[in-house]
Amino acid sequence: RQHKATMTSHMASAQRSFFSTLSVSKLATSGSTNSSTSSSSSDQTPILTYADILLQSDGSLHPNMLMDGSIPSPKSLSPSAAAEFKACPQSYLFQYLYGIRQPTNLALAKGSLCHSALEELFDLLPGERTLENLQNLFRKHWSKERMSEQYEHLFDYEDESSSGKVIRDTQAERKWGNEAIGLLVNYYRLEDPMLVPQPNPIEREIWVQAKLSLDPTYGSTGSNPKPCIDHEENNDKQDRFLVRGIVDRLDYVAVPSSPRDVFDQSGNYNRDTAIKTAVRIVDYKTGKAPDFKYSPATNKRIAEENMWQLKIYALLLREMIANGKTNSKGGNLKCISSNDLRLLRLMYLTSEEGEARYLDLDLGDTQEERNETLQQVHKELAEIWKGIMILVDGQDPRMFPHCDRKFCFCHKIRPKFEFGSLYQG
Repeated sequence: RQHKATMTSHMASAQRSFFSTLSVSKLATSGSTNSSTSSSSSDQTPILTYADILLQSDGSLHPNMLMDGSIPSPKSLSPSAAAEFKACPQSYLFQYLYGIRQPTNLALAKGSLCHSALEELFDLLPGERTLENLQNLFRKHWSKERMSEQYEHLFDYEDESSSGKVIRDTQAERKWGNEAIGLLVNYYRLEDPMLVPQPNPIEREIWVQAKLSLDPTYGSTGSNPKPCIDHEENNDKQDRFLVRGIVDRLDYVAVPSSPRDVFDQSGNYNRDTAIKTAVRIVDYKTGKAPDFKYSPATNKRIAEENMWQLKIYALLLREMIANGKTNSKGGNLKCISSNDLRLLRLMYLTSEEGEARYLDLDLGDTQEERNETLQQVHKELAEIWKGIMILVDGQDPRMFPHCDRKFCFCHKIRPKFEFGSLYQG
């Protein structure tokens, strides 16, 4: 009762001014930095940055002005890069090959800082994981990062009354900060971190990566389960490609067994096999949960699209375990078997109703079911990589088609280039 009363009191005061404790939050926890998963671009840097390009007049640029006139090969693939290529090859060309990345916006900053606070929360003892401490972790990270090169521009505007002098909009910053604080309130209502059973989370913010075979039959989920990174039939590096990303969290979860495992051949109940342990991959999302208000077929497609990233993480973890690549930040990855990887959870911190929501997926009761699902993901990634390399080998930016999404990055950048030098459609 005392814990519930404290939780209610903290929630009631959660909407106090964002800056009220910004300068006094000094929790004695280890610092953490947020790493980007967009690691597929070349080490080369573009001649022009995103800001430079926006300042150019329409039609004044040419692809030959970037990367010495060549299209560099990607060194790896991330879930976000793969999804971008599927949606818009031209946007992928701009962002992941030419390196013209969009600057951090308010939504990305909010997500990054909330992730950092949620990760660091579990450095605290269970009794210390209060809503107030979670919010103060966010304030601590923002106090440290708000004037960094990555974030300092977010609330700047030119004051026309001061001859264009750049001024920081502190009211907008306060509004943004309170919105982020509200997301953490939502999280606390969805999951009480004081009650998360030990040893969970068994891992937090860990890099997962594997070299996948272009032939999906090789690898831990294929018909030839020999680890693809070690097979000797073809040692050509080009028959493999690196996929990598960051997993927010891994948890142990108790799941009931299927009836065929609970009862023996004589029909007797076996208490020892009634409950099994599985590993759940958890990903925090600061965007809204999908609204499943459409036809069953459309709702299924939406759910599968949202879960695709976590399926990639499950595939990479399977490959890492199969190849003995189990060194991890928490040291617990070496304790996980391939059979344990089964459950996926997207933890959305808001929704159309303004509340946090779970989206869960069970990859299958049997290893055969899980293999089938992840094998399809492997096939999709292999096809994406092949598609990228075909276009890169062509060395013609006009081969990268754009999309019809009005919000897409391609529509901001393409007009700046000479007409006909890129795919126009």
